[in-house]
Amino acid sequence: MSSESPAHLFEDDSQMLYTTMVGVMMAAIFAAGFHDDVDRTITRLAPEGTNYPFPQETRHHAAKLTSAIGGFLLGIFFWTLLNKLRWEIIRQLLKYRDWLYSPRSYKTKCWFLALSMLVPRKKYLYTFQHVLPHYPLPPLESTCKKMLQTIEPLVTPDELQEIRKEVKEFMNNEGPMLQAILEKRERSEENWVADLWDKYAYLVSRSSLLFTNFCSNSAIEKSDLSPCKIRLQSARAANITYHHIRFYQMVANRTLPPLLVQNLVPICCHRYRYIFACTRLPGLAMDELKTYDNPKHIIVIRKGVMYKVGVYGRDSSGNESILSPRELQSIFQDILDETDDIADTQWNPSVFTTQNRTLWFQEREKLLSNPLNKLNLSDVESALFHVSLEVENPKNLGEEAWHNLCGGGFNRWFDKSLTCTVYPNSAAGGNIEHTTADATMASRVLEYVWANSKYDADGNAHHPSPSHPIINAPCKISWDLEGLKPQISRCLANHQQMSSNIDMHAMKLLEGKGAIKKCRVSPDSFMQLALQLTFYRLHHKTPKTYETAMTRFFKFGRTETIRTVSMDSVAFTKSMDDASYNRSDRLKHLKAAMTHHNKYKLDAMNGRASDRHIFGLYVAAKFAGVAPKLFNFKVLTDYDQLSTSQSPYQFEKEQSDKLNLFPSGGGFAPQTDDGYGVYYLFLGEDRMTIHITSYRSCLATDSARFGEQLRVAMDDIKQLLRNK
Repeated sequence: MSSESPAHLFEDDSQMLYTTMVGVMMAAIFAAGFHDDVDRTITRLAPEGTNYPFPQETRHHAAKLTSAIGGFLLGIFFWTLLNKLRWEIIRQLLKYRDWLYSPRSYKTKCWFLALSMLVPRKKYLYTFQHVLPHYPLPPLESTCKKMLQTIEPLVTPDELQEIRKEVKEFMNNEGPMLQAILEKRERSEENWVADLWDKYAYLVSRSSLLFTNFCSNSAIEKSDLSPCKIRLQSARAANITYHHIRFYQMVANRTLPPLLVQNLVPICCHRYRYIFACTRLPGLAMDELKTYDNPKHIIVIRKGVMYKVGVYGRDSSGNESILSPRELQSIFQDILDETDDIADTQWNPSVFTTQNRTLWFQEREKLLSNPLNKLNLSDVESALFHVSLEVENPKNLGEEAWHNLCGGGFNRWFDKSLTCTVYPNSAAGGNIEHTTADATMASRVLEYVWANSKYDADGNAHHPSPSHPIINAPCKISWDLEGLKPQISRCLANHQQMSSNIDMHAMKLLEGKGAIKKCRVSPDSFMQLALQLTFYRLHHKTPKTYETAMTRFFKFGRTETIRTVSMDSVAFTKSMDDASYNRSDRLKHLKAAMTHHNKYKLDAMNGRASDRHIFGLYVAAKFAGVAPKLFNFKVLTDYDQLSTSQSPYQFEKEQSDKLNLFPSGGGFAPQTDDGYGVYYLFLGEDRMTIHITSYRSCLATDSARFGEQLRVAMDDIKQLLRNK
């Protein structure tokens, strides 16, 4: 990343003006009121036997100059002092967490007022990084109590009694020692869990990235959620590429505006640096997340053929800049034309990235032993991002999501932080490696890209100046795969089997949170209870459930787990189809379950949930070489049978106001063989999309059937709330 420019030493123009004003005023005061004293002082301090160092006619001017310099330095001192005080007050204000729980309280209103008076008008990407609160470490007793509450609905009374006994043993034996390890980390680290989460939740995993990466889909029309207007594939790819690079440049030079909740409360921007020019490199036991400094190229893939494409050029004045969208379109069209006659997909090492991480590490070592392949790997892994020019059009949104997530084996380098996909019908999505970033960041990039993409009347990419007289032709990458083809064949077959097992279903609904808010409940709580009801009706059991909560109010924060399931949610799902319950009982259980969910969600966003703390204690136990029996219970160690997530659809008002399209969401694989992955996205007040995944190998699960029952559950809950 580039260093901060001198102008950024001042948070905004008012600070620079204030500094100048103070300096000038102090200089004027010194020069006008004290120059005689200064003159006498300088004369008195001169060595004995020497004359005053300035001629008589310049004494007064010298005194004024000296006073002016002193005054200016004094002004700088006071500005620095006041600025430090200002930021320290902001730091202390941001530690106040009750604004989420009591947004309308008098205390919170005063807090908002104080913060609004101190926050600078001009803000840059990392303006607030140095004052964000540290991620809190909850007390051991609090976490154990909350953990028991979350698992109680998932186990039998006898199992719960056994777990309670082990929790008590843990708190009296290993627990305090492990808590002390984490407390030491909390004192020495700005976020005690951040690097532990990256390493031991992501990088240490040996499973295929197919099951941890996530995908995004093309934009859709606001009116009816139909596919966006068709453009030339090369034109769409050009605009997608150009504006991704523009976004990267704003991250690199730190001019990207930070996101502020309610236009006031900052969130952490640290992980923007991993969206571009970043690759997850395989390791024998643990992978490595590597970033690259200022690369100038992307990788384009079509029919398995890979090209290194330079995306910068020099204009007629010799200044370097991004190739214009029209120039990029010409390059993409050349690649499309050159590969049109290729009948069969060409083999390349991409398929290795779909496999077990240790296997891929071993195959990569073989590639590195070949000088040609080593150079190719360097180009592929150091690229800003990849662009895959697809050959076949998806038939619907669900099929598009499946292709974006799975690929065909030779058109997704799963290690890469970002791969953009562009189809012949100009639908465009992406595949994101999850270690690098979460869905909210990828969604913000897409908002910027779609909001700024422009086309002329003929459907070509808009051509802003400057143009570049010399544009380097794409460089075709040739691999030496001698001796690797048998393994490539086996890996391809394995990838095809894993991919075909993923059942992806997408829904577009011409209804949204507006109708839910009329029922006077939280739209997110509504959806979570609808998902619980759907699962229970289909499978007659309560699933261990995960929902993502953002913890980016804290420095280096990422996510925490919202545990939707409660005793009230179980009572609600059981009561809905039980004739022995009346409407009042069902409504009571529903409201109690929603209250629990909303409270737990706020706790998770504030670092007061239990999952990350339990995770930290588990990792600390590994470090300490102890094995508490508590961590042997399946209810704690099993993955979530129902994995859910959502994100905002708007991020920057300036960008969203320019956008006449909606994002269509995306998807991810389920965590368990008999589970579901559900991503839902509210689009304005009366639109939404839902992506559902399951595994075809499990006869009990079916994504389309789950979607149908989810619609029924949503209608049933609305009816219950409306007739209360």
